[in-house]
Amino acid sequence: MTRQKPPVIEGRIPNTHEIYNLDDPDVQNRLGLNPEVCLKIADEYDHYSHCKWAVIEYKSRSLKNSVEQIEDTAKQLSDAQREIHFAIIVTRRINRNESSLYGKRKNILYNKITKKPVLVRTGSESVVVNIYEPNEIDEQYEEYNKGLGPWVSK
Repeated sequence: MTRQKPPVIEGRIPNTHEIYNLDDPDVQNRLGLNPEVCLKIADEYDHYSHCKWAVIEYKSRSLKNSVEQIEDTAKQLSDAQREIHFAIIVTRRINRNESSLYGKRKNILYNKITKKPVLVRTGSESVVVNIYEPNEIDEQYEEYNKGLGPWVSK
């Protein structure tokens, strides 16, 4: 999947100058990532305007692989003293093979076997893995640009 826009989180979009493409070796080095230690690296590390950081994977092959990429990236970022507040997968859909293992409730990825949200360790804490479809993100940006959305008090 090609890169899309990152989701709107708590009414905020990422600072455009702080969207880090983790496929770039120079960016990996600047952030303290070592691709030789960890071959599975997520696609982006984004800074939102309310001082929150997100690790984002734009799903290509499988959700299991995407979760592993986020986990490995989160571990390395945590080891480099980088903050992580959100773990996000952007995908068109949960494929048929994975639908027996994963489900989506609102925008939270959950494990159907354990009936619990999928969590990623971020140092001493964990964050829930959020999952969005590109069309949901497009709708978020439309609402954001109109000044609407669930984050706006009415």
